[in-house]
Amino acid sequence: DGSQVYYRRGSAIQNPLWTLNNAADNETVKRFFGRFQLDYELTDWLSAQYRVGIDQYTQNNRRAVNKGGSQIPDGQLLTTERLNEITDHVLNLLYSYRINDDLEVDGVVGVNFRKEDSNFFGTNSTNQFVFDLQTHNNYTVHNSFSNLTQENNIGLYGTATLGYKSFLYLNFQARNDWTSVLEPANRSVFYPSASLSFIPTEAISSLQNNSVINYLKLRVGFGTSAGYPAPYRTQSVLATNTNAFVTQGGTTLQTNAVSNQLGNPNLQAEIHEELELGIEARFLDNRIGVDLSAYDKQSSDLIIGLQLDPSTGFTNTTVNAAELENRGVELGLNLIPVRGAFTWDINLNYTRNRNIINKIADGVDQVVIAGFTNEGNFAIPGQPYGVIQGIPFDRLDGAGKDNIIVNSIGEYETGADIAPIGDPNPNWTGNVINQFSYKGLSLGAQLSYVSGGDIFSTTVATMLARGNTIDTDVNRFIPVILPGVLPDGAPNDIQVYLGDAMFAGYFSASEGAVFDGTVVRLREVSLAYSIPRRLLESSPFGSASISIVGENLWYKAPNFPKGVNFDPEVLSLGVGNGRGFDYLTGPTAKKYGVNINVTF
Repeated sequence: DGSQVYYRRGSAIQNPLWTLNNAADNETVKRFFGRFQLDYELTDWLSAQYRVGIDQYTQNNRRAVNKGGSQIPDGQLLTTERLNEITDHVLNLLYSYRINDDLEVDGVVGVNFRKEDSNFFGTNSTNQFVFDLQTHNNYTVHNSFSNLTQENNIGLYGTATLGYKSFLYLNFQARNDWTSVLEPANRSVFYPSASLSFIPTEAISSLQNNSVINYLKLRVGFGTSAGYPAPYRTQSVLATNTNAFVTQGGTTLQTNAVSNQLGNPNLQAEIHEELELGIEARFLDNRIGVDLSAYDKQSSDLIIGLQLDPSTGFTNTTVNAAELENRGVELGLNLIPVRGAFTWDINLNYTRNRNIINKIADGVDQVVIAGFTNEGNFAIPGQPYGVIQGIPFDRLDGAGKDNIIVNSIGEYETGADIAPIGDPNPNWTGNVINQFSYKGLSLGAQLSYVSGGDIFSTTVATMLARGNTIDTDVNRFIPVILPGVLPDGAPNDIQVYLGDAMFAGYFSASEGAVFDGTVVRLREVSLAYSIPRRLLESSPFGSASISIVGENLWYKAPNFPKGVNFDPEVLSLGVGNGRGFDYLTGPTAKKYGVNINVTF
């Protein structure tokens, strides 16, 4: 009958070969975006600009699963369509006015109208009739659903930059937003910014026309910005359910039900304040460029989803309740070892960020950000944002394997409650981008590196525990003594078979499946050719180029078992703030593409 046969006795896990041939996820995205702009010069120091941008896409998803599997025994056909459109209008007045020989001022005054519409609908059909026929009318049970969201934002803003003798600049910026996702009393949000820049190479005569230091700029800035919740978080709403029940007499009942989400009419925008210090410099005929910045970002009134006691009649709400601190360093380095007909350009960047949760809601010691209450990313005061919590190994005192308690059969003891078991945030990230160009031909390559960042991997734990990788190509019946202590604190002296120890070590506690996510990756390689203008003179084209691109062509994760060949750049928690979880996620893929770019 086409159904799967189990490949492991006593397990409900579906045969992967059957899954390969009888289950499929397909996605088609059609996207259109463009911009139209008009500029008009009012005076020699004032001009007007109007710009409208449109970005719209249609996303069609189709999940088809034949009946006969162990995960969805009766089969499923799920089709969804998402229509998303963003329209952005900008009207600017741009000014640039010289007050006297030493002072000049320039800036922008403008207004921005932004509208985002999203329409999501689909049908989920179950109980397949004829095997391998994937149409909705071949299913007996159907459930349709839809979701429509609309969001509008209006922004009024202005900037002013006062320049003194081309070496000292004082900049002011301010913006006021009005958003539809908050109640009228909280819709208006004002956030200003200011910065000061000093250019010694313009101010100090001995540094001008200097062959060693070509450019030097020092800057300091303080900025604020705002964040807004998703639509429809401020009011409690009713859910409708048609055909909820049909009586014996044929009467159809429709119902309204109070949503599980409690609306919060007092919800406000979250505020971010950032102090930045920076330096920009170029040396040796602009062959060496440096851009270094250090920042301290404080976020308050962060918007979080808060769980409620079901006895209140609701299960969750949205509140302003968290404070987050981010501090870090960003370094950009540009090198040009060879310049001429043949040019070699190198760009390097380094980023290091440390964050910590300073506060969450009063009376709440932790909040689930993503995942599950027993295994997920959490916000906990004093811990990094998104710290991974799960079941740890039980320890007598302190950290490390030597302090894990071993039970009476020689296996590691697990803790009773969840606790932090990993930090998904990397220690630092870096990229090296090499660009080689000769006449119209250019070759580029990007190598990226991520240092640290923990990841909980069910894939790796499963393969190691069950001995399905060359890393476990050993006699699993060898007796071993695990490092650790007995409950009374004495060193462990109880033997256990290696196979049993590995099975329990990776499956009994979540901590056993946490690995270091360090990875080096050949992110992208591209080969491009720009057709010389002289060959296009008799054509309608102003420029034309073609490029061949390959992405994710090679990687190495040195702290994962070699035989697993695991790529830590996977995510099993979907779109959002979840990070560092792999629940048997499909591997990442190499990508190849061809780009053709022409202007008329």
